[in-house]
Amino acid sequence: MTIAKILIALALFVVILNLYFLSVIYSHEKEHDHYNNLKQVDVKRGNKVNLKILKKPFMRQKPRNLSAEINTTILATRKILSAVSNLKNVHRRFSMQTVNRLQSLENDFKVTVPVTSDLWDAAAKWVSERETIPDGNTQLLGSVLNALSSSKIIRAENTRKGTQLKILITLEGGQKALFKPQWYKREEIIAGPVYAGKDRHNGEIAAFHLSLLLGLRRVPLTVGRTVDLRREILSVAEHNLTKTFFQDGNNTCFYGVCYYCRPDDAVCANRDIMEGAVILWLPDQLQLKKHRHPWQRTYRADTLAKWELSSSYCSTVRKNALYSQGPRLLDIIDTAIFDFLIDNGDRHHYEVLSSFGHSVVLLLDNGKSFGNPHVDHIDILAPLYQCCRLRKSTWYQLWMLQGGKLGEWLDRLMRNSHLHPVLSAAHIAALDRRLGLVLAAVHVCIAENNSREDRVIIDD
Repeated sequence: MTIAKILIALALFVVILNLYFLSVIYSHEKEHDHYNNLKQVDVKRGNKVNLKILKKPFMRQKPRNLSAEINTTILATRKILSAVSNLKNVHRRFSMQTVNRLQSLENDFKVTVPVTSDLWDAAAKWVSERETIPDGNTQLLGSVLNALSSSKIIRAENTRKGTQLKILITLEGGQKALFKPQWYKREEIIAGPVYAGKDRHNGEIAAFHLSLLLGLRRVPLTVGRTVDLRREILSVAEHNLTKTFFQDGNNTCFYGVCYYCRPDDAVCANRDIMEGAVILWLPDQLQLKKHRHPWQRTYRADTLAKWELSSSYCSTVRKNALYSQGPRLLDIIDTAIFDFLIDNGDRHHYEVLSSFGHSVVLLLDNGKSFGNPHVDHIDILAPLYQCCRLRKSTWYQLWMLQGGKLGEWLDRLMRNSHLHPVLSAAHIAALDRRLGLVLAAVHVCIAENNSREDRVIIDD
């Protein structure tokens, strides 16, 4: 009787197992038929399935073959490095026009009038569709920067948005500004990926001065300032900011409110004295509009962005009307050159002024710069070497600055920054090396366009 029960149970088990395998086979056949139907629809309807993917040009993809697919970036890097060695004997001279330009900028940095609220009104009027500071008629520039570095702070509060620690301050006369504190010493090197570390306040200061040298007047006015946290900030701070302050021995510390801000990761002053960058707030009536950067990184070591996989990625970007007409794509390429020089690989979004139809791409939030002077992240130049287009005015400025003097001239200009020296000697030297790589990238583009410079250098 027991044996009979065992045989019956075994037979039932075999039947159930067969039914299971039949269901799996049937399900697989349905999936296969559905896949074939999709392929047929794809062919009949003009690859609509693929077109849906192409309509997302910034989509991230996991690489199937990492070593093969990163060749897009590696190949471009090799070409540029090869070209730069051939150009060493070409880019030797510097232009006297650039010397005159530097002297003119130095004159603009002179303080000509005392601090009054009229300076804030003057600076607000400078902002236009294509620049934050006009090229010429800026005799008050030095006076405005002096006011930023010395005006009494009458209010301090947390900023409402952002991932990095900063304080929104209001200066006497009602002018708003951002205060970014010092996290690192000048000689400190930020290891890791290009976007590693916290904001560098001196990077913000250097970026502003470099933008003037390059003729890319798209950075808000920025100056260095030393503040007494207790006397100048804590005494006028809102409660939500005040409660993030504490004492660590003799040093005053705070952690503020931001996406990454937390009590165990505070910034501390030297007793009460803290160095930082003060960035002029753009006029309130000018609204900013944020766009996702077409060459945004994935911020994941195991996942590459589409632009890192496809050498024809620029063609995909230009299918978007925003980049197929008007100045936007050339603005993005200008931005890439600027970011490469300052080693900023963290521009995942960009802002324009929505009040204007053809607003320039503003160079805001430059704190993730000047991290490692010994590494050149050539992939920051991807918009340049993939699109092979460049404004004639930008090319002219770069050409005029070649000759090994860019770093020296920037350092000379930053003597007016109120925190000189702003950059270490290694970062100063890196600027000239990177400028050579930018020039090499342009020459590679020209060579790949049958040596037709007019196909690469575009009239403004």
